[in-house]
Amino acid sequence: MKKKRIGILGLGGVGGFIGAPLAQAYVNDPEVEVIFICRGATKEVIQQTGLTLESVNGTYTVKPNLTSDDPEEIGILDALIIATKSYGLVQAIKSYQTCIADHTLIVTQQNMVNSAEVIQEHLPINQAQIVEGCIYVVSNIKGPGHIKHLGGPGKVLIGGNKQHTWIADLLQKATINTTFYEEIKPVLWKKFLFLSASAAVTATYNVTFGQLAKDEKLMQLFENLMTEIQALAAKNKVNLSAADIESAKKLIKSLSHDSKSSFQLDVEQNPKKTEKAFLVDFVVDNGARLGVEVSNYQKIKEKLDALIMV
Repeated sequence: MKKKRIGILGLGGVGGFIGAPLAQAYVNDPEVEVIFICRGATKEVIQQTGLTLESVNGTYTVKPNLTSDDPEEIGILDALIIATKSYGLVQAIKSYQTCIADHTLIVTQQNMVNSAEVIQEHLPINQAQIVEGCIYVVSNIKGPGHIKHLGGPGKVLIGGNKQHTWIADLLQKATINTTFYEEIKPVLWKKFLFLSASAAVTATYNVTFGQLAKDEKLMQLFENLMTEIQALAAKNKVNLSAADIESAKKLIKSLSHDSKSSFQLDVEQNPKKTEKAFLVDFVVDNGARLGVEVSNYQKIKEKLDALIMV
């Protein structure tokens, strides 16, 4: 059997959460090679001491087969799991285009419902190669090469061509809770329903998930934002139900009280480089294009624009 070469691009909260168990499961497996693609201090720490994942289930440190940011050293991959921020998606693929062959799967883990369309708009990547996906997890960077899992079920949801279920099986065997869907768009919209609305509220009003859950007015705003996404999804032929909205509200209440959305952390720490264009502006722009009322999102956008002085 030909060795499967799996690259994880970006070793932040998401990439580290996926990469650590992958490396732990397959580092001595002759049929799987795990490659961490990162640079700077993160690369140096992992090369020297390994990647550390800290969670309620314990803490462990692991090294993959290779840690590099050199496309030539990395070589051709069978799957490239892209765990960068949404704004880094296209540039990430461009930087490692020589690692992508006709058979390489591009597995996306961005906070987007249109990653395949964005990729194909900028790059000559075959639709059949793209495995869109998302993850339900709250995990942050504690330091270079050190990830802390703060909450969320840690579920990876991916999908597309059913010939590509092998990548889901490979993740599942590494104890990563993974589900493969032939129809992935409804799954992405359901995640976006929660992610976009919760990120918008927490970042705009500077509240943790726990503070949001206890604030009736902000929870009402959270629900109103989700209702607007529900209408936008319908225009994209995706049905989001009232039960989906209730499920998102329950999820907020289940998260660690002091945990923050990654978007909120970006606004706090590096406001000039955030996912606002993908989490908020996308809704406003597509609402205008498709004739969907998104007045709550428009107000959020205006507040965020003032907050980060765009």
